Amino acid sequence: MKRIVIFASGTGTTFNSIVEYAKENGSYSIVSLVSNKMDCGAVQIAKREKIDVIEYDENIVDKLASIKPDLIVLAGFLKILRHEIIHEYSGKIINIHPSLLPSFGGRGFYGIRVHRAVKESGVKFTGFTVHRVTEDVDGGEILYQMVTPVLDSDTPEDIERRVHKMELEYFPSMIESLLKGI
Repeated sequence: MKRIVIFASGTGTTFNSIVEYAKENGSYSIVSLVSNKMDCGAVQIAKREKIDVIEYDENIVDKLASIKPDLIVLAGFLKILRHEIIHEYSGKIINIHPSLLPSFGGRGFYGIRVHRAVKESGVKFTGFTVHRVTEDVDGGEILYQMVTPVLDSDTPEDIERRVHKMELEYFPSMIESLLKGI
């Protein structure tokens, strides 16, 4: 069974969807949650599910080395990864981003900011992207994308809800598909 470590620092909805998928399908094991916010919702979910929680600090590279993950999954982790992690796990770190990259990505594009920019731009489609993490923020190889229309009546919040619903539904199985190739 492949071993994954998830990095999250938010409410934990994406983390929870991955946990539930792993429990139901048994195709990969979530060995740890890494967070830079030890009071966030993802940490509470990990504790409830008895998943090891690791604080993101200056010793994170050593902590990860002892775990030996097959894949690191960023799921709402709002911190730029340390260079040492990206180097050590090159090609084995993925992120989910709430737009169709390369549009609306890079530093400063996260959360509702992305969806406001999508709405203001007038594009007719948006979605989410799963990509490899590199030193170039949101610039790594695109692995998967899911598309949804942007309706004239949509607010940025409507777009955010629709994209997030798709992320929760499809991201866990995308992780599984990716792990089959490792």
